[in-house]
Amino acid sequence: MSIYNALYGRDGHGVGPNEPEKKGFARFCQMVGRDLGQLLGTNLMVCVLCLPAALGVSLGVTLLSLPLTVVCSAVTGLLTGPAMVLLADCALRSLQNDPSQWLPRAKQTLAAHWKAACGFGCIGTLVLGLLCFVSAFVFEAAAQQGYYPGLAILVFLALDFLVLAVLTTLCAAVLPLQLPAPDSLLRRAGRLLAVAPARCVLAGVLMLAGIGGMILLFPVSVFWAVLFGFWLPGLAAMQTLFPVLRQEYGVEVRSIPRPAAPDKPLTAQEQKKRSRANWWYYNWGIVAVAAMVIVGVAYVAHGLLTTVDPDYTVAVVTAEALPDEAVQRLQTALADYAEDANGDGTVVVQVNNYTWSADAALTDMNGQMAGATQMNTDLANGESKIWILDDPEGFEQAYGALSEKLGAEWQTKLIPWRSQPALSGLELGSYNTAADGSQTVDIQSRFAGYSVAVFDASDALWQALNS
Repeated sequence: MSIYNALYGRDGHGVGPNEPEKKGFARFCQMVGRDLGQLLGTNLMVCVLCLPAALGVSLGVTLLSLPLTVVCSAVTGLLTGPAMVLLADCALRSLQNDPSQWLPRAKQTLAAHWKAACGFGCIGTLVLGLLCFVSAFVFEAAAQQGYYPGLAILVFLALDFLVLAVLTTLCAAVLPLQLPAPDSLLRRAGRLLAVAPARCVLAGVLMLAGIGGMILLFPVSVFWAVLFGFWLPGLAAMQTLFPVLRQEYGVEVRSIPRPAAPDKPLTAQEQKKRSRANWWYYNWGIVAVAAMVIVGVAYVAHGLLTTVDPDYTVAVVTAEALPDEAVQRLQTALADYAEDANGDGTVVVQVNNYTWSADAALTDMNGQMAGATQMNTDLANGESKIWILDDPEGFEQAYGALSEKLGAEWQTKLIPWRSQPALSGLELGSYNTAADGSQTVDIQSRFAGYSVAVFDASDALWQALNS
């Protein structure tokens, strides 16, 4: 039996006159082929609504700021709640064979349930932000102590995320239903969980795997997120829950129009032509999704395979951004001293140039904000072990990182660039400051007045520079 016959049949518009309702994967493919446009449109809306939450929560977690995490999670949750309801509503209406247009239907759903959706999203996103914050705090504390979190802690965190995913999925599934009973949202979700716990947990696992994997692979997964990131796990999760929703809440399914039998038997050529037309009519969506999946997987795979993890990271904080040429030459010169630390066969030294100054007038506002955000992330994660500063006093006054890493006598532990033989002896060349090449700046001369702060004296790169 061909894939076509297995999934759709041959009579009429891909459906036989007496053909039973599709189930399982065949039903999933049927919905994708028929409703691909509304699935993609809903996915794009969900991406837009969830973007503020992704940015806000990640900022609070990166900075390890509990108040910021709480505020960002609660506020942005007012958008993520409606997003999840729209996603669930789109999937459920596809399962119900609802023929209505998706955009007016989405507006109708939001108008009817926006208050409950905002409250549900606010609480759910707040819990998610707190879980992410706790996870980041645990890993950061473990890293500072020089050990990896134990298996018990990892299992505990994983179960917390799973419970949140299950409850969120169930609440999103029952919220858009037009139910006469005034039951609370949690009571409806609990009813589903009590009746079919295995299906509910499986639906939560599908959502957690789909969205969690997308987050873990960020930014490589951006392409995947825009096209498949939400509707693919959402549709699979709602299809898993749909039998329970039909049983407990009487969700109706419209019958698919069946074609009438032809007035006269078709010739073999007519039947073949009709079968080809029917196949493409119902399978173009599958073909399009398959093509996009192949492109998406290739994109993600290319990003993962071509991404080179640096062996060492060096931070350079300057009021004026260094030219890319200067950064590249510094990276190359430092790499000549270093050894392969991660065992990938290449030595890569990544130099992060943060444009920042204690005197905001010395740099542009956008560069100042971007530099501050990037530095906070670097300091919180402990990425850079060597910091090259043009204004260490201003840096310390703003961040307090030097006294934290070097102690109260941090001034005495700063190393002038010109007094470090290896650094002052690097062949860095020069760069042009004029388009015609008439004005050049010697890179060593620019670095001569900078100071070096070493946060970890055991760093292999620093040891190599001093050997």
